[in-house]
Amino acid sequence: MAASLRVLIIQHNSDLTDMIVSNLSTAKLIAEWEEVGKNWQSALNKRFDLIISAVKFPGYDLFKALASLEKERPDLPLIVFSDQTDEGLAVQCLHEGAMDYVSARQTKRLVPAVQRAMRKQAEKNRHRRMERALSLTKFAVDNASLAMYWVGKDGRFSWVNESGLNLLGYELQEFSSKRIIDLDPALGNENWQEMMDQIRKDKSWSVETVFSHKDGTLIPVELTANYFMSKGLEFILIFARDARERNQAEAEHVRLATAIEQAGESIMITDVDGKILYVNPALLRISGFSKDEVVGSTPSIFKSGKHNRAFYRDLWETLMSGNTWRGHFINKRKNGTLFEEEATLSPIRNRNKQIINFVAVKRDVTHEVYLEKQFHQAQKMEAIGRLAGGVAHDFNNLLTIINGYSELILTQVDENDPLYSNAQAIQKAIKRGANLTRQLLAFSHRELEEAKVIDLNTVVSDMIKLLHRLLGEDISLKTDLDDSIGAIKADPGQIEQVLINLVVNARDAMPQGGNLTIRTYNQTLNADECRPPFCAEPGEHVVLTVCDDGEGIPEGLKEKIFEPFFTTKEKGSGLGLATAFGIVKQHHGVINIRSDSENGTTFNIFFPMVQDPLDDIAEAEEQNVPRGTETVLVVEDEEDVCSLTSRMLKMLGYKVLDARHGGEALVICEKRIKDIDLLVTDIIMPHMSGAELRERLQQQKPSLKVLYMSGYASNIISSTSGNGKEIAFLSKPFTLSEIAHKVREVLDEKPQVVK
Repeated sequence: MAASLRVLIIQHNSDLTDMIVSNLSTAKLIAEWEEVGKNWQSALNKRFDLIISAVKFPGYDLFKALASLEKERPDLPLIVFSDQTDEGLAVQCLHEGAMDYVSARQTKRLVPAVQRAMRKQAEKNRHRRMERALSLTKFAVDNASLAMYWVGKDGRFSWVNESGLNLLGYELQEFSSKRIIDLDPALGNENWQEMMDQIRKDKSWSVETVFSHKDGTLIPVELTANYFMSKGLEFILIFARDARERNQAEAEHVRLATAIEQAGESIMITDVDGKILYVNPALLRISGFSKDEVVGSTPSIFKSGKHNRAFYRDLWETLMSGNTWRGHFINKRKNGTLFEEEATLSPIRNRNKQIINFVAVKRDVTHEVYLEKQFHQAQKMEAIGRLAGGVAHDFNNLLTIINGYSELILTQVDENDPLYSNAQAIQKAIKRGANLTRQLLAFSHRELEEAKVIDLNTVVSDMIKLLHRLLGEDISLKTDLDDSIGAIKADPGQIEQVLINLVVNARDAMPQGGNLTIRTYNQTLNADECRPPFCAEPGEHVVLTVCDDGEGIPEGLKEKIFEPFFTTKEKGSGLGLATAFGIVKQHHGVINIRSDSENGTTFNIFFPMVQDPLDDIAEAEEQNVPRGTETVLVVEDEEDVCSLTSRMLKMLGYKVLDARHGGEALVICEKRIKDIDLLVTDIIMPHMSGAELRERLQQQKPSLKVLYMSGYASNIISSTSGNGKEIAFLSKPFTLSEIAHKVREVLDEKPQVVK
């Protein structure tokens, strides 16, 4: 043993101290030493390996010192070195805790005693550390959150910790008689033996199963079993973890994942550099990309070019500062089409509050944006339509007066009279004016249509000569008409107007000449094809296509071309395409456009197909003007129109009563209602509309016939009368022949909606 001991010597006899130091130094056992007296306890603050003490001297008692050391320094051994040779005293010292007793007369025993004491103390210290470690281990095992069970090869429990008891609700006395097959309902004796063989072979085994609680509740657990053999006996140490929280967390995770996967909104997760880590199916469905194309890329894959750098800079600055960004995206699908999204982008933080991801939740609002634009467009069209309707109403009243009196002139003068040709010129101008008001009413949906079941090919074919004259020699006109197309319900005159307007528009786009093709064909549209901005109804349609190879329409103007009075031509009225759009809408159809500078412009018009038989649209042969003798009540707030209408009817042989408004008509009918056969009334009048007047008078005389006349159709009257029959309507301006035939038809109970 090297000289490494630090020795505390408690003595009052310096000779004895010298003997101790001399012997230990000679044996090279002592490195440091210090002699103390009765204040020996203060020296314990220093590090010593051994105490060599006297038995007793004034102020010092060995046995009290041993008792104190047992409490305060059990790791410090003490050897008694005394000049007394009392064996009884030696035994007592050893009994009280001294390592040895050496007499001054036997100094040769001191060195071996020291060596023996140090070995014994080292062993004692080692045992003390082991006991402490075992105590801590037992405490840790007993108080561990993980349930632990020692199981013999017969399946009986030999030990369980506190968590194992708490997991299953048992007290230790209750649990001592249990076997593992009592806890696992699915584990019988045979299964246990198979399990034991498997554990014996693999030394370790893990499984998920259920344990039965004392109250009968089944608890899901994760088991890990380890095989041990000690002194020929086999044991299994089982660790059991309560899996309820984990299962609940997994179920919550599955619910969350399922909700995200099945959400209608697009969800995207990126890292802090913008690399896409996850997208849900909704995003793929809306954008048209595959998962492999999106994951690993960046959100720039959806960029449409509609947002500037400042837009994206503001977005990233908001996110990197830890805030949520909300805004509107115009993005691009894989096929190049644009879609719009309302988006919320949020940072995701870890437990240290560091931003580790970004999540975007986006809702496709393409349809809502389209509807909003349509709503604003409808509001604008409604305002223009109201203005156009008011203008058309007053203008048609004037045209009616001019046309009526010019027609009377024609009946009263000779064809060779200069007045005759003047009157004819007036009537030609009236027709042009009537056509202008008809266009105004068409785009505002206020012209009453004469709907018939027609063949679109027949309408197109009948107009070919006229279209050739419109186009001139520099433009080649081709037709591709499908003989198998279905029928549509439409006003032939209005369909002709649509075709003329589209052809004229195409002609103006080809000032140097070109090619124009008119096609017809059937097409069935499904629900996906009818999504905005193409808002047709799903089903069978007949399509009319007008295609030119002239100058295309610039992208920025496509949304404006159907607006009334919008034109890029120096002398254009801006009513051509607006009229076509209004007529198509009025026929429950859809018109769309494809145009670019290289391929010209194509208009496609989709009309709903009908299964009804075709109507005869051939013009009736000239007939004599029909006459009558019945009594007619004419109600018109425009005095000149009222006077002219009354004069025309009187010329036809009818007895005529006239009134300037509904109130005057009611006064007349109080006395003459039985005599009146027909009510001819304007629709729009002050104080009382024509429809209200009809209702009041038919309460007095249900058999009273009614003929409406107006400069434009209005929602003031419904499409049918109270008895379910179609209304009779005469559009202003009208001729003598037209009013003669219409009055006769109504009186003869053959009402139909004509102009």
